[in-house]
Parts: sequence; structure tokens; C-alpha cells
Amino acid sequence: MRRRGKTLILFFYSVIFKYMNNYSTNKMAKINRKIIKFFEMLSDETRLKILLAIAKKPATVNDIHHAVGDLTLSAISHQLNSMANLNIVVSVRKGREKYYSLSDEYCWCPLRDVFSNIGNKTVCPHCAEIRKRGGSLI
Repeated sequence: MRRRGKTLILFFYSVIFKYMNNYSTNKMAKINRKIIKFFEMLSDETRLKILLAIAKKPATVNDIHHAVGDLTLSAISHQLNSMANLNIVVSVRKGREKYYSLSDEYCWCPLRDVFSNIGNKTVCPHCAEIRKRGGSLI
């Protein structure tokens, strides 16, 4: 009887461990898909132009059109809707206008750092310290 009890306990531990491990794996897969979608959105020049147009302050589709110039209002709206579906941008309706801005769901510092470091040979002090210690940059 004692041995059966131990076997049963080990069986339940293995089931719980398997469940928790699958939960973690599923959660990580969902996070990985979200990261991939986020960078897919940033990899398109059109969407990047739109994000830069709304980076400083909320803007309407017309405002974005004037800032970007070479896109139709329809194309801008389509791209904004795609980004809104992933919570990259958010909108607030004020009267008949919708104002789009960057979502607070993401940290925009890395994108800002990319733009400030492109073309410069400056070394980020934080990255330099990590490299010095032999750590991973990601």
C-alpha cells in the first residue's frame, strides 16, 4: 500500500509538472508570436513612417498624410488599423476625428535609440558594460 501511494504521488507530480511545462511553453509561444508580429510591423517602411509621424504627439490620418506625403489616406488608415489590432497604436475619438498615438503597451526606447545611433559610431554605455562582463545583449 505504501509503495502504491508513492507511485500515485509521483504520477500526480509528473502530471502537474507536465501541465505547468506545457503552460509555460504555450505562454512563451504566444509571447514569441507577439514579438515577431511587432517587428514585422516595424520592418515595413510605410508603417515606420507612420509611427515616426505620431511619435511626438497624437495625430489624425490627415496630419499623418501631410507629414508622410507619399501615401494615400486609405493606405494610412489601413496601416493604422493593422497596427491598432496589435496594440502598437491606440486611437482616441475627439468629435469626428480619430487621433492616433503610440501605445503604452510597448517600450519605445529601443526604437528611439536605433534612430539616434544610426550613422554614429557611439557605443551605448549599457551595452559596453554587458559586453565587458561577457553577458548576453538580449
